[in-house]
Amino acid sequence: MAAIKDQAICLGTRKYSESSQVVTLFGREHGKIKALAKGSRRPKSRFGGGIEPLTCGSIIFSPASADASLSALIEFDLVESFAGLRNDLLTLHSAQYAGYLLGEFTEEMDPHEDLFDSFYECLDNWQGTDRPGEMLIWFILTLLDQIGLGIQWQRCSACSREMPGRGRLYFSSSVGGMICPDCEPAVTDKKFIEPTVLGILREPDRVSSFQNRQVVDVLDLLNYHLREQLGREPKIMTFMNQLLRQQLR
Repeated sequence: MAAIKDQAICLGTRKYSESSQVVTLFGREHGKIKALAKGSRRPKSRFGGGIEPLTCGSIIFSPASADASLSALIEFDLVESFAGLRNDLLTLHSAQYAGYLLGEFTEEMDPHEDLFDSFYECLDNWQGTDRPGEMLIWFILTLLDQIGLGIQWQRCSACSREMPGRGRLYFSSSVGGMICPDCEPAVTDKKFIEPTVLGILREPDRVSSFQNRQVVDVLDLLNYHLREQLGREPKIMTFMNQLLRQQLR
């Protein structure tokens, strides 16, 4: 099959052999790509001694054939290293967590140009922010919207009626969103949602006006939903929950 060009962000790598690595990339035109980069770990290879996660490059690859599980990465020419991500621990791990979610919630060779642009924008903006949790909220909501799992925060997900403006309100991952007081008694999987948390989720552009504690509460709710969608709690989610509480409380 003919080689293909794209622009891609590296989501992760793993050692394949002493000289090669398997890379997970997210291409602007081709979506998630899992590829074998032969010889990439050699200092004098055409890849320059390895491909680093959370870097963006121009790539040439040959898609996986019917009898192969991996594509073959031919070239990766670095375009942007996002070096500023590595100046702060919480910023770096927020970006790594976002990259993990992007890889988990997308399929191979399924294009999402807008999602690529959103992730690139986040990585760029993370370099200059001292509140990385806010950017993480924005990216998670954007990811859910763009893969068709966006949440309707204004209406009940069970009966579609508009949510009341007051009273105890609940969110249920199994139902896929908010639950009104009439439907709530019949739903066992649910979490009470604070009015300030709901306010951020309805208007995420206003998150900078809220306190760090409230940002953590929003991420707690989103992580609950992501955990239920994945069917497990990955180690990186557990680590991020601990890190956020330590640094943002």
